[in-house]
Amino acid sequence: MVRRMWGNGLMVMVLAACMLLPARVQGAEFDVSKFNQEVGLRFAYGRNTHGATVNLYSLLPRWGIFLMAPGKSWGPFGASLVIEGIASIAGAEEVGFEMGFTPMVKFSCLLFPSVLVFIEGGAGIISESINSPAIAHSFNFTPQVGAGVDIALTPQVALSVAYRFRHSSNAGIYKENPAFNVNFIQAGLNYYY
Repeated sequence: MVRRMWGNGLMVMVLAACMLLPARVQGAEFDVSKFNQEVGLRFAYGRNTHGATVNLYSLLPRWGIFLMAPGKSWGPFGASLVIEGIASIAGAEEVGFEMGFTPMVKFSCLLFPSVLVFIEGGAGIISESINSPAIAHSFNFTPQVGAGVDIALTPQVALSVAYRFRHSSNAGIYKENPAFNVNFIQAGLNYYY
């Protein structure tokens, strides 16, 4: 039930993005002069890459500060520090959850006045309460990397669509340390101010 609800919600967001994309790309342009910070919320669906199947339905609140905004001294390129939280419901042998946060570095490029592409990566910590042989411990570290695109809906609000690969393990703290790797598809909104 939970998997179907989150899956349908994510599908509706992706379809809405595809339908609105052509009109919004021509209609709105980013006002990069106001790019000092960002705040956003993404929804994500993830599935592990091997072992017992685990489906994750995640909420990712985020806040960031630009070290260098795109369109300034680095031309179309920018760099920022981002803190992202994660709260997930997990569908495995039983319903579980995970919570954590990740500090990241984000590099962006203003490809067009209305399209900002980015790559981001970092390493965080997570507490996982998921009953699955794919996850051995409840406390893990999460190095991750991804890429995506922000499409201007207004000069400061963007539709954000991204892919993320996340590795989760205990970094050798315990003898048993299976890798829990997840591919995420993300969609949400970002506000630049």
